Amino acid sequence: MIFGILGRYVSRSVLVWMLIVSLLLVGLYTLIELLREARDLTGGYGPVQMLFYLVQTSPSRLYDIFPFAALIGTMLGLGGLAATNELVAMRASGYDRLQILASVTAAVSICLLVLFLAAEFLIPGLESRANAQRDQLRSGQVHLGKFGALWLRDGRWMIRIGYSAWSAEDRPEFGDVLIYRLDRGMRPAEVLHAASATHTGDSWRLRDVSRRAVFDQSDTPHEPSLELDSSLSYDLFASAVSKPRMLAVIDLLGMIRLLDANGLDTGRYRQALWNRLFFPLNVLAMILVSLPFAFRGGRQGGRGLSIFAGLSLGLMFFVISRLIRGTAMLWPGPLWLLMILPALFFGTLGLWLLRRL
Repeated sequence: MIFGILGRYVSRSVLVWMLIVSLLLVGLYTLIELLREARDLTGGYGPVQMLFYLVQTSPSRLYDIFPFAALIGTMLGLGGLAATNELVAMRASGYDRLQILASVTAAVSICLLVLFLAAEFLIPGLESRANAQRDQLRSGQVHLGKFGALWLRDGRWMIRIGYSAWSAEDRPEFGDVLIYRLDRGMRPAEVLHAASATHTGDSWRLRDVSRRAVFDQSDTPHEPSLELDSSLSYDLFASAVSKPRMLAVIDLLGMIRLLDANGLDTGRYRQALWNRLFFPLNVLAMILVSLPFAFRGGRQGGRGLSIFAGLSLGLMFFVISRLIRGTAMLWPGPLWLLMILPALFFGTLGLWLLRRL
């Protein structure tokens, strides 16, 4: 049975190694981020606040490195069993390769389920709050509202951004923008509302604008466009606006509907949606294509070379899938088909190699 004594033993061996490798890779990744963040300690953003930011963003780093942790952990776990001839003993007792494969898949699937739930309900909120708090401490010009609205202080303008999205040109686009012009006494004197806006680096470009004085209830005619000077840095938005890849599935679906309704490009968000949905399949395909080499690991003198070959083939899958994602917007067919092709090809290749052993 898959979840008998041998199945649990194989799953436990793989899980332990995946945990060890995950801790090492997340630690290394966090150290690199610490060195990067330490160069920007300023204002109220000191060492304690930096460490708090790194703790809040650790789950997203785990999500990023998990495919590598799963690949390396699986190869080391099965490689260790092969080196001590335990895999040979299991197969001699009737526990075949398919059952071993099922035990490994079960172990990885448990981790993928936990990670998927974290990516849906934990990581997006932590990521957005951490970035907003960091930028608020650094500049004092950013605040994340209770219901997700982004507030910015830009000279005499107080700006509330209802929603933000990344365009096909990798620039942030803003919608439902409410702007308060403050007088010298820091009281709101005029209110502007723009259906959409962009930031060029030194100015705001507003579209479909209505404006009204606070103490004058008469509305002025709509303006098709308006440009306002800005003192904000463009880098501020790059960190404050959530990237599509870290949004939850329900948020991605909502952004796609919203962008469609406003006639904006949805390509980046559709690609992020299929990446999220196919993430478990891609991880399993990466492991599957490397497993045949783990079974060869017990042969005299060939264990290290076999593990290296398996890791190389798994990393090749990762590189090819990333290259395909980079050209996804040029694909004339259904986007979901292009995103799933690498997993189908390498998964089939892995099954064929297993049968050839």
